[in-house]
Amino acid sequence: MSDIRTQTSGLVVADPLAVRANKLELLERLADALAHEIKNPLHSMVINLEVLKRRLSRLEGGDEVQRYAGVLGEELDRVSRRIDLLLRLSRPDRGSEETTLTELVEEVMELVQLEARHREARVEYHTSGTMSRVTVGRQPARQIILNLVLDALDALPAGQTLHVSVRGETGQSVLLIQGAPPETAGERTSVAAALAESVGGRVEVEAGERTFTLPGGRI
Repeated sequence: MSDIRTQTSGLVVADPLAVRANKLELLERLADALAHEIKNPLHSMVINLEVLKRRLSRLEGGDEVQRYAGVLGEELDRVSRRIDLLLRLSRPDRGSEETTLTELVEEVMELVQLEARHREARVEYHTSGTMSRVTVGRQPARQIILNLVLDALDALPAGQTLHVSVRGETGQSVLLIQGAPPETAGERTSVAAALAESVGGRVEVEAGERTFTLPGGRI
């Protein structure tokens, strides 16, 4: 029997980051297809509910049913916003484009807040300074942000608060994530660091604090 090393010597070992990127692309396509499948009947439900509410308003003693219809409408609106968020996140990457780090963070903040509530944690977010415009791919940049925040949430004890801030500095913008215990950076942060290098930024971890820095252009 030949040596297994001889048999595999001609094989190319896949880059783990490339494998993860391929999986992410597949998940994005599935999420996009699923979101569209849900969005169409959901839109029909919203329209029919509005018709029902108008007809109920003409009936005597329909106030109680109207309240139930109002609650149903609010829940449908909440689901619709979640689907819109999923569609935004799964939108095909259009390559590098001009934006700000603040815009990128705010695009995923609703998802971050949802995840925090599921973990019985809190996330406080604020910005400071004037943000420089940056040219970067939206998809990898948002993935970096999500990886860093979710990695910090993984380490955060229930009931604690994670502080997420974006500040503008001369020639660059910085995302700072504070509140996670020291020495808790995991695989997500390692992937984020590799992605950051690929888009011209950098990720740093010190005493539990995670930072993502992007060089900026014009303000």
